Amino acid sequence: MIKVNKDCEYRMENVLSIRKKMTQPEIQQTLVDMGNVIKSLGANKNGPLVTSTFGMEQTAAGPLLDMEILIPLDKEVTVQEPYIFKPLFHLKYAIYARHEGNPQLLQNTLNQMMAYIKENKLTQITSVYSVNIKELQPGDSMDDMVTDLYIGVNPSIL
Repeated sequence: MIKVNKDCEYRMENVLSIRKKMTQPEIQQTLVDMGNVIKSLGANKNGPLVTSTFGMEQTAAGPLLDMEILIPLDKEVTVQEPYIFKPLFHLKYAIYARHEGNPQLLQNTLNQMMAYIKENKLTQITSVYSVNIKELQPGDSMDDMVTDLYIGVNPSIL
């Protein structure tokens, strides 16, 4: 059983963002492309990678994910489409849980978070934001991954 915390927030400044529909290989390529854009802007990554999936479609080529990728930078930058620069990303009134271990078991943690929302009669108002706290290095096991999960909920009690 995981511990779910309420009234949490997550904040990033100088965020490079992209949202589009992508297959798994396209997600990997987008991450490489974002790294190249950051380098070309003379900026550096300044915190963990954050992702959020807004929907999924099954296609002949496999799942197509409507996904946003957010990377905090060490300075303000000017970007071209398809990228967006967000001076501030601030998720408030969120529930939070940490998933440690294989990301294939992440759904179990999400299911517990959804149960918490239901049991506490909360209303979900954002998609799930996944924060990669421990990114894998060559030789690391998938079981070494650490991901923080945030879901924005309505703070009103109705």
